[in-house]
Amino acid sequence: METQSTAFPQFTLLPVELRLAIWFHCLPHRVVQRDDPYEVQRLRKKHKCWSVRPSLKNAAPPRIASVCRESRQVAMRWGKMVSQGYTWNLGPIWIQPRLDTYHLNFTSEAAEAILEEGLDKELVDEFIKDGLSWLGTVPLSIPSEYYFNFDLGLQDVSRMRWLPRIEIRDDFVDEDLNVVYNEYAYHDPRPFTNISLSATMAFITVHATRRHAVASGLFGLLLDAPVQLVDFDDEQNIRSFHALFKRDIYNRKRTEVIKLFSRILSPIFRSRVEDWTEKVVWLMMATAWLRAKMNWENCIPFDGDPFSAWNPIIEELPDGRRLVYMGDGEDYVNRFDDDNPWVIQAKKELPRVTPKILFMLCTDDCDVDGNVGTVPSVQHPIARNDFFEVHSYEDL
Repeated sequence: METQSTAFPQFTLLPVELRLAIWFHCLPHRVVQRDDPYEVQRLRKKHKCWSVRPSLKNAAPPRIASVCRESRQVAMRWGKMVSQGYTWNLGPIWIQPRLDTYHLNFTSEAAEAILEEGLDKELVDEFIKDGLSWLGTVPLSIPSEYYFNFDLGLQDVSRMRWLPRIEIRDDFVDEDLNVVYNEYAYHDPRPFTNISLSATMAFITVHATRRHAVASGLFGLLLDAPVQLVDFDDEQNIRSFHALFKRDIYNRKRTEVIKLFSRILSPIFRSRVEDWTEKVVWLMMATAWLRAKMNWENCIPFDGDPFSAWNPIIEELPDGRRLVYMGDGEDYVNRFDDDNPWVIQAKKELPRVTPKILFMLCTDDCDVDGNVGTVPSVQHPIARNDFFEVHSYEDL
């Protein structure tokens, strides 16, 4: 049977406007990682992935930038190389603020491994500031723990009974506990619905051959979008990633990844995430209420008595601190009055937090028996903010 040609020699005869539109639609829509997802070596061993190539490919300019002058102009119009000044990041990254999602992998476990101390609030602040102001309100994605702790192992049933709380000191909300809820209001005026926030509930590396990955269509037209975010309840899409994972016979030895797929496809996972989401919504609302009561900048003001919208459960501590609880830890949950005008307005204005699953493609032949030396590392070239040399990325 004769093989059908994929060449299209008439492309150059098309009007310029149409060619530019085609190049634009060839641009990848990426989840741009600020830092290495494998800063914690435990994850490398768990996923049996020893390559740095996936993250570096994801940080490089799109492949169409090296096709011709016209395609390069389109790529440079929508994206730019951004330098980063932290020791724990990936180095310069290519980002398209209007097309991409800006993602932070850094967790408290990584902080202990790298910084040998707890999570540094300033690092998280800086990431959120970059996304909301410097990069023009690019959609942000951060691990679920920055909103509220989530038990991915689904082992501890008692954790579902844990209710969030907010700590107040000297009439100021303790920002160490409420980074996400306060930071967007510092940098963006009302309403906050233009702010897109995602929470990664799980991270999975999918090892597959290039041929199978291209055929799946899950990681971009040219496999230059090797990191993807999927809604936690999009079962059909998640099963597509699972099917790609199962096509590689060596993945049978990646038992921890098999367990991860089993968990995120279970009904228990969905119910746990829904419970987690309810608590995050409460934290968002409670912090907005406290900001309004204290008349902070960009708050959603009250038109009447604040306590008509919500009557918080507050515990006074001897040292002057006050704790605001979602409930009493038993059956009672302190909910907002959904019919109150302030509550209605706040729900319209506050950003939505969308739970996601983070997938990363690796097409390298990573040894499932743990031979780290089987895949060579790739040096990431240094580039200026306003310029990139396409040839620097040819080995990717």
